[in-house]
Amino acid sequence: MVKIMIRFVKLCSVVLYLYSVVCFSQSNDLEQNIIQLKAQSEQLQKKINALETQLNSSTKNTKLVMLKSDTILSPDSVTPPPDDNKNRLKRLHRPLVAGTTHPRHPKFKPDPSAHEAQVVVHSMDLDPESVDFYPTALVADGRVLTYIAGTPVVSSPYLGSRPAFDGSDYLVNISSINRDIRLMQQRRNLYRAYEKVGYSAPNMPIIMLSGKAEPMGYIGREYNKNYVADWTFASSELDVAAFLNDKVEAYMGIAYNQAPPPGGGQRVANSAFGLNMGFINIGDLDETPYYMTAGQLYAPFARYSTGMVSAPLTMVFSRTRTRPLIIGYKSQADSGPFAAAYAFRTDTTLGNQAAGGLNWGYILNARDFTGEFGISYITSVDDASGMQYTGPSQPNTFAGFAAAENVGKTPAGGAHVTLSFDCYNLTAEWITNLNAFRAQDLSFNGNGVMGSAGQIEAGMTFMAFNRPSGLSLGYQWTNQLLALNLPRHRIIGTYNISIWKDTVESIEYRHEIDYGLNNFANGASASGVVYNNTVGTGKSYDMISLQIGVYF
Repeated sequence: MVKIMIRFVKLCSVVLYLYSVVCFSQSNDLEQNIIQLKAQSEQLQKKINALETQLNSSTKNTKLVMLKSDTILSPDSVTPPPDDNKNRLKRLHRPLVAGTTHPRHPKFKPDPSAHEAQVVVHSMDLDPESVDFYPTALVADGRVLTYIAGTPVVSSPYLGSRPAFDGSDYLVNISSINRDIRLMQQRRNLYRAYEKVGYSAPNMPIIMLSGKAEPMGYIGREYNKNYVADWTFASSELDVAAFLNDKVEAYMGIAYNQAPPPGGGQRVANSAFGLNMGFINIGDLDETPYYMTAGQLYAPFARYSTGMVSAPLTMVFSRTRTRPLIIGYKSQADSGPFAAAYAFRTDTTLGNQAAGGLNWGYILNARDFTGEFGISYITSVDDASGMQYTGPSQPNTFAGFAAAENVGKTPAGGAHVTLSFDCYNLTAEWITNLNAFRAQDLSFNGNGVMGSAGQIEAGMTFMAFNRPSGLSLGYQWTNQLLALNLPRHRIIGTYNISIWKDTVESIEYRHEIDYGLNNFANGASASGVVYNNTVGTGKSYDMISLQIGVYF
């Protein structure tokens, strides 16, 4: 019995020993497993940290919003639509409800399909040089929630990956004639660009700003051989264009007046800003070639194209700023005709005050050649700026119709041609009265004026000192316009260079020949006032001008 007990004890001890060995080995394995798991956990944490850092740097700003589940694929979706490989830019975003805005105080109703989504600041992932404009949007689940900072406010030009070095494509440098058409074309290009990259157009206005500042100095010898010199602030302007949608636009240009006070005194005392132009334009060239413009702007008469610092004589003679209603036609293609009919109220008070005109032309755009020719008609050239204010150089002489508007309406017509090819451009324009003025309104040598003005100009662009440069030469003339204090002949040349970006530095030489000594002129005066005759001198006038233009 004892032996059996001893054997049982030995057996138990052996079993316990084997059990302890097994348990010890298992504990060693468990410790090794724990060590391995800790090491793997540390590696996984490092990878998570790296991914979080990469995510934060790519999305910039994130937060969670609730969206419905019927989403559109985002640009970063792993599985694009089957037909989407041809144009990756099409995989962009649409607003929650296209063409509508949210109510100011919406009632919240839980939506079972709502879910959490990440909001990211979207930016183009292509080569920046291949993108023509850079809208920025908040995007969630492939949708544009809103555009950064609400209404986009941009400096012109909004389109164009590389604006012109000299600032010539800024809003402020668009021609004052037919500016409404050029802004309408720019608006169409803008909304086409939104469509091209897949963005829905903003449901708030796009505000475009532009402006200029142009100090100028000159030195010259007048007809009487006296020398004059000055350094002044020639012009300054601030332009605002608001693209409300793809069919409506508003424009306003505010300009500085450099003229001294009419009654004399410090010339800086009249440095006031006033409305130069302001109008609305309604039209969509993608849908129809017809448009409407109304406001205060220059009537679509003539062209006045020039590369000079000084305004051409054709412009001084006939450019008319008024408040017309314009109904126009513009070819939807780059090449094609344009036309406009307009009506306005004239400032002349003799007879009825209804006035208007017609404008027609054709634009040709080829690969290396562009051109435009047109004809114009206006029923009252009396409202032109050069007719209203003549800036008399002789005392007590005709100062313009602004002092005596009781004159008859005189019609005028004009024709122009502009051509550009390679680095060369040519301009020719001629404007004339279609009827003679009444002798008591505007006279030349005692007879009613049958006035005219013209210009021929040639220019070329080139690189000088590794900077964009241009040279223009021109000849201008007038006939029977002595009362407007315009020269009989003008020879003019200008050299322009852009030393710094968005600037143009110009030097101009101007040689003018006055009407002869046997010529005299006069114009209408207020009741009880008698003007002296403006008499020609037969002499010449020379001037050199320097101007620095800064544009934005």
